[in-house]
Amino acid sequence: MTRRSYTRYTLRLERPGGAAPRPQPEPTDDWSGAAAHKRAADPQALEYVSPSAVRDVLALQPAGWQEEDEGRRLVFWLEDGAEAAAAAATALRRLGALGRLEVERERPGWEDAWRRFHTPRAIGRLYVRPPWYPARDDLLDVVVEAGRAFGTGAHASTQQCLKLIQSVRLGSLLDLGCGSGVVSLAALRLGFAPVTGVDVDPVAVHAAAGNAARNGLAPTLVVGDATDPAFRLPTADVVVANIALCPILRLAERWRAAPQDGAARAHGGPYRRAAERPPAELVLSGLLVEQAEEALAAFPAYVERARMDDGTWLTLRLSRAS
Repeated sequence: MTRRSYTRYTLRLERPGGAAPRPQPEPTDDWSGAAAHKRAADPQALEYVSPSAVRDVLALQPAGWQEEDEGRRLVFWLEDGAEAAAAAATALRRLGALGRLEVERERPGWEDAWRRFHTPRAIGRLYVRPPWYPARDDLLDVVVEAGRAFGTGAHASTQQCLKLIQSVRLGSLLDLGCGSGVVSLAALRLGFAPVTGVDVDPVAVHAAAGNAARNGLAPTLVVGDATDPAFRLPTADVVVANIALCPILRLAERWRAAPQDGAARAHGGPYRRAAERPPAELVLSGLLVEQAEEALAAFPAYVERARMDDGTWLTLRLSRAS
């Protein structure tokens, strides 16, 4: 069989004003895309440093990609010959305009070494694995394709979410910022139903649909901005929001503005929809440890039940006070 050959592309994004980066702790083995947070302009933001660069990388349908240097360096791999297509050439030109694009041929067998880097993880009762590893009979199986890397269970915030939902009473679950669908799929394996995943990025939702098919599971997957009051959220007993502090605060404002169903009917207010009812349980993630108190203060009707952190990333589990 003819072995495929690949080229590695490294995009070093230009820094505004040429300022040197402030040293920051880097999460271990982060290939989920979740650690691309920018602190200089907005210390509360957890998002891609250059969303347009990420979109162009994903449009190339790379054999794999990952982030380095706090998201300011994007590394991706293309099978040789893919760059000759007109759409690919255009995307590569756009990427080159965003910074310094380095090109290097990979040695034969690179794809096998890259796959060995992405290993399975046992997280409580769950076993999150790439498809090239076998399932384990003693754990609930969640298969996540790593090639397009919208959350694979590798990032600390995702692992914390997966651990904490195992202590939550089963019911309907809403996964906000679903990415590759790993939390949605794990929730279905654990017995939550129905499960709905929402993400603002259609490429991420497409990846989640592919992973759902690999697992033989059928969450409802929706493209939309959960922080936009015009976007209707389905009612859920449990909401997992792995989306960072700023959007979490916007969610809190949305739910604070929504009275309970009875009050809405009594006053004839604009929030009569049952879909606006706040959930009984919240799992809030994508937070930095120093953001804990601000996040908690945004949900005065909730009681903290548990928290997890690794010294950098924090996840909170809250229950609505009775």
